[in-house]
Amino acid sequence: MRTTNQLALLCAAALTFLAGCQSVAPTTESALVDPPCIVTQAGYQHIYARHCTASSGASQLLPQYCTNAAAAQTFCRMVQSAASQNRVVQPDNRVRYDSNLGVIVGTAGEKCGRVIIESTANGTVVTEFPEFAGAPGNCR
Repeated sequence: MRTTNQLALLCAAALTFLAGCQSVAPTTESALVDPPCIVTQAGYQHIYARHCTASSGASQLLPQYCTNAAAAQTFCRMVQSAASQNRVVQPDNRVRYDSNLGVIVGTAGEKCGRVIIESTANGTVVTEFPEFAGAPGNCR
C-alpha cells in the first residue's frame, strides 16, 4: 500500500510538472485586445471628405458607410472583427487593420478595408477606406 501511495504521488507530481511546462507564455493586453472604434465628428468629416466624395480622387466607400459617424463606426468594427486580417501596431503607435471582408465595400468593387486607429490605448479612428491590396486573400 505504501508503494502504491508513493507511486500515486509521483504520478501526480509528474503530471503537475508537465502541465506547467505546457502553459502559454504571458502576453501584453494590448497585443490581445483591440482598441474600440471611436469615430469622432472630426474623424467622420475626414473620412467623408476623402473616402465618400468621388472628387477627392481617393478610394471610395459604398454610401451605406458614409451616412454618418455611426455608419463609419460600423465599417470600423467590420474591419476589426474580420476573420482574415493583418493587424499591425505601427512605429508611431497607430494600429492599422487590413481586412478581407469578403463583400464589396468600395465603389470600385473592393472587398477589403483598411482602418487606422490612433493608438492601442485610444480607439479614435484616424481614417478608413476600401482597398485592393494590403489584406490577406483576393480583395477584388
